Amino acid sequence: MNANQPSPTGASRRGFLTGGAVAAAAAAGGLLLTPGSAQAANDTIPNLYAGWNKLQFQAIRKHEAEHVKAVGALITQLGGVPRPKPTFKGLKQANVKAFATVSQALENTGVGAYLGAAPVIFSRQVLAAAGSIALIEARHAGYLNVLFNDVSTADVLGDEQTFDTPLTIQQVVNLAGPFIDSLNEGPALTFSATPSKANDIAILNFALALEFLEAEFYELNVPVYFA
Repeated sequence: MNANQPSPTGASRRGFLTGGAVAAAAAAGGLLLTPGSAQAANDTIPNLYAGWNKLQFQAIRKHEAEHVKAVGALITQLGGVPRPKPTFKGLKQANVKAFATVSQALENTGVGAYLGAAPVIFSRQVLAAAGSIALIEARHAGYLNVLFNDVSTADVLGDEQTFDTPLTIQQVVNLAGPFIDSLNEGPALTFSATPSKANDIAILNFALALEFLEAEFYELNVPVYFA
């Protein structure tokens, strides 16, 4: 990373989330956005190997689209109804650095969201599926953390973790909610703290909203910056 392009280290990212800038980001429909000049040059983020970032982001795009299908299919298999795709806002980014920064935040949010839900998952099948997705989200997050010269195990606040920290429902909603324009009559972004079969469907629909968000984010931006 160039010396004139500071990394979103723990202190700076934490300050963004807890300070006034979070309100500006929410108003713009964004999360951890860093507005800058409207350029798409790949040299605005590190590229350690030829085609490295292109390979990674195209793979992440594919993974998130497949997560949407898998979570929806599991809800149906359990006898539930998958939520409709929400309508999103503010997902298209002005430049590649803004895109990668939001990607880092979204992937770390996904890790914390799945970990936060894990203790109240009733079914072993659902727990195994959620764990499988969460581990891929964590691999995405590790790559993105390293991309910005952060410790690979840093969380969404930029704090290094030895044991990952779960996010509460409200924390996830606060982080991802500004991107959601409408749930399109889908279920609320919440679930119960009491394990049950019905609650597993609520948890999966909560996760599905996040997966829809990530999938749409990459679908809009990856073809622009990493075609």
